[in-house]
Amino acid sequence: MQTFKWPIVAGCSLFSFIFLIMFKDSQLLATVSVVTLGAIMLYASWSWEHFVVYVSLFVVAIGMEIISVSVGLWSYGNPAIFGVPLWIPFVWSNSALFVIELKEVYDERFAR
Repeated sequence: MQTFKWPIVAGCSLFSFIFLIMFKDSQLLATVSVVTLGAIMLYASWSWEHFVVYVSLFVVAIGMEIISVSVGLWSYGNPAIFGVPLWIPFVWSNSALFVIELKEVYDERFAR
């Protein structure tokens, strides 16, 4: 199963980046595409642990982004909620799934 899910997760990660570039002017399309790709990634690499990491990072990411924007660390050109685009926490969560899968592939290849 490992060899099957890795290309899906890696491909969805790559397409998340591509779709964000393509839909940079549309908050809705960017969000829908990243959410859809995240759902595919979660489905492909399903476990309760991955789900908990995904949701936890979503909550932490949105909180940290809102705080960072509100204290002036950075800003976004197309903000939606409290100065943060809607797709931001999904991108953080999608990247967490990518890193988890990358680690699992690494561990499998190098017999850790």
